[in-house]
Amino acid sequence: MPRFRVFALVAALACASLTGCRSDPGVAAYLGGGAVTIDQVTAVADDLTYAPAQRGNVTGYVLGSMIIRDVGGRLAASRGLALRHDTDPGLVAQYYGVAPDAPIVPLVTEAQDILVTLAAAVTPVEPGLAQQRAAFDALFFASGRPVSDFYAFEQVQYLLTRDAIGRMIALRRQLDDAVAGSGITVNPRYQGLTYGLPVTVDIGRGGVARASILVHLTFDGGLAEEV
Repeated sequence: MPRFRVFALVAALACASLTGCRSDPGVAAYLGGGAVTIDQVTAVADDLTYAPAQRGNVTGYVLGSMIIRDVGGRLAASRGLALRHDTDPGLVAQYYGVAPDAPIVPLVTEAQDILVTLAAAVTPVEPGLAQQRAAFDALFFASGRPVSDFYAFEQVQYLLTRDAIGRMIALRRQLDDAVAGSGITVNPRYQGLTYGLPVTVDIGRGGVARASILVHLTFDGGLAEEV
């Protein structure tokens, strides 16, 4: 898995076009009452190790983390949730191979703590057939091989339950609504930002497989089809 992939809970976001007075090409996103510049996003991303071809993915991940921290933080506060501090900054620094004072460390730590807080407060939902199939298609073993190389959907479906993937589906729905109502504006250069909520499924002898429940949000046609 590339180093830039998030290590814990994550949610996925899509972009809106810059409109009206929110049209400065040097701004990556307008969040709440402030703005995040492209230079600020790049400065954080430059601390990470990645291939040149991955630059767009890395900067998108950094901006997505900033959006989650902003929108998720406001959502948690509006619900009166006590913020959990389960994420160890030292482990974050170790995971990314950066100094403890690198900007990516507090960004990821704070975003993860917010997501853990929100996830603990949601009620898991019963996944539908389409959501189960989407989760199955996204499942991979630690080797990088997809579960579908070894199992048919029908063999694994009974494992894709409310307990296994329902919490992340419920959290995604909340984040969909929160981002849609947040008033954020994102530069079109980051079109298609994604931020995934990971799930783990024990397939018995096959081992443990992981997938991300992705949130896709569009501002021109409503929310994308749910996984």
